[in-house]
Amino acid sequence: MSDPVIEVTQALNAVVESIGGSPRTGQIEMANAVSDSFKSNKHLLVEAGTGTGKSLGYIVPALVRAAQGVKPDGRNRTVIATATLALQRQLIESDLPAATKAFKATTGKDISFAVLKGRHNYICLDRFHRGVDDPDDDQDATLFQESKSTLGKQAKKLRKWVDETSTGDRDDYQDDVDPRIWRSVSISGRECVGAAKCPWGQECFAEAAKAQAFAADVVVTNHALLAIHTIENHPLIPDHDAIVIDEGHELVDRTTTALANTLDHRDVGRAAGMARKYISTSTHDKLVELGDDLEDILNNLNSSGTMSRLETLPPALTIVLTGIRESAKLGVTELGPSSQDEMDEATAKHRARSAMKEVFDNAAEILTTDEHSVTWLDLSRTATLHHAPLSVAGFLRESLFGEQTVVMTSATLQVAGSMEATAKAVGLDESTNWTGLDVGSPFDYSKQGILYCAAHLPGPSAQGLPEEALDELADLIEAAGGRTLSLFSSWRGVERAEEYLKLRFRDRQDRPIIVARKGDSVADLVRRFKETPESTLLGTVSLWQGIDVPGNTCTLVTIDRIPFPRPDDPVFAARSARIDETGGSGFRSVSLPRAALLLAQGVGRLIRTTEDRGVVAVLDSRLATANYGSVLRKSLPPLWWTTDKDAVTSALIRLDETASEVTK
Repeated sequence: MSDPVIEVTQALNAVVESIGGSPRTGQIEMANAVSDSFKSNKHLLVEAGTGTGKSLGYIVPALVRAAQGVKPDGRNRTVIATATLALQRQLIESDLPAATKAFKATTGKDISFAVLKGRHNYICLDRFHRGVDDPDDDQDATLFQESKSTLGKQAKKLRKWVDETSTGDRDDYQDDVDPRIWRSVSISGRECVGAAKCPWGQECFAEAAKAQAFAADVVVTNHALLAIHTIENHPLIPDHDAIVIDEGHELVDRTTTALANTLDHRDVGRAAGMARKYISTSTHDKLVELGDDLEDILNNLNSSGTMSRLETLPPALTIVLTGIRESAKLGVTELGPSSQDEMDEATAKHRARSAMKEVFDNAAEILTTDEHSVTWLDLSRTATLHHAPLSVAGFLRESLFGEQTVVMTSATLQVAGSMEATAKAVGLDESTNWTGLDVGSPFDYSKQGILYCAAHLPGPSAQGLPEEALDELADLIEAAGGRTLSLFSSWRGVERAEEYLKLRFRDRQDRPIIVARKGDSVADLVRRFKETPESTLLGTVSLWQGIDVPGNTCTLVTIDRIPFPRPDDPVFAARSARIDETGGSGFRSVSLPRAALLLAQGVGRLIRTTEDRGVVAVLDSRLATANYGSVLRKSLPPLWWTTDKDAVTSALIRLDETASEVTK
């Protein structure tokens, strides 16, 4: 006798009730649309505004299809891909445990789930025990020597943790760890020799996590791993026939990054050093020489700014890249097979070959620079070459949307009320079997919040915010009593605002300033912000999306400027130029949709519950005065719109007074 059909709405209501929630119309509509998409094999793009509960809107249909699996193994597996670590953690640590527990209580079905990450996220026990003694295998080996430096202390703590952890997962490590230290004890998938050939294979953390994922009904991963699996045809993810892509507005950028290639002189030198014992002296020395040549050429290229696009490769660069490609190819050949070697020797040779093969692949790819790709030089730190596809739409259409049913969701998929721009960017068009759905939000935005544009301010310039805008920012923070999340489009903006606000509030102990630095834990910043409601949190990209601070802690969100792509961003500049060349508008087709989606994410930080009240203040007058301002405003939650500063400061003062009364 077959199992009774499990009804999605009933299952969703049971799960929501079990966690103390109440039914939401948009969530129910979304869950049924996702379920229908799974059944009909029709792709779905669904915008679910803040407060919809979109995670359960796709988790429950995934649980239902897993419970009613019809495959030989009785399993219909769903893969969920996120862009941010914060959402991945929320799914694994909160949403999925609660949902599967309630689902089992309601249906009797025990549905399993697991997370799947890249190998570099886990301690490699072989490298940990071996690499610190082998300078050819690990250039950061000295980090683990006894040292009183900050790095030395971090390394000592990490070594102790490795003896205690059951997961080896970087995300489970609570202390700070410098990226150089983590690199010294982890490896990429390409470097791994495989469990069967590794002396630590039976105890491998990454293999254990992989085994759990391959046995699970629901697998949570990230956009980059999904792109490498589907587009580059590396079998990293277990068999599945349905995918949910959350934070779908990030898919194009994350896929582009995953498919990009990089090369600098350190990569060449590292590969040569790792292979030195196994290749001829002439090949080793030639690679070292070519690496030095690459560094000299890149540092001497006529570059304007830290990043510059190379529309064609200079002859000298072409010659050295060709030399690197051919020498790396010879190095791979000289390394030869490792099947007859002892295990330690085989492992070392495998990693050397992997490093050499990566140098070969990246040099070869950069040499293919043409109208379908973009190559650029980054001088921000070590002179580095980058190469990426100009568009990923074709890759996604063929390899992702062409192979299984895909549901893509986000709070921000629409530009001026349409999903066409988002669909086109991921390769979907009128010939593709897809549909779009906007399930709205349970919030009454026009009554809960104000969207204010400081239209009287001069527009931003290359130097950043004008002095008048900094004055305005301080006035708004003062009116709000702190309680401010201040978002900036660059680190320069953060630094200028920090300097100005600390001077402006130097005699005010009740106006603390919290500043997000590069590499800071977002979770820790948010915790500090919540614990000090009168504070102001300044930050850039990492705070524009994915953080949740409901209540009176955050009644003011400020945005320094419309987040158009930087003029020197090589990928966006190249995409815009290509559209301009064909008679279109690169600004309207590339820059404006990108800015609209990111701006909507930033604005979305304000209203997180039905009880929240507050103001979003945009200090860029172009939102009110430019002819494209209406497109941007139509892409935002429908907050009450004004350019009246007096009305806004009065509202903030009232909100502060109310919040202060509540905390007394």
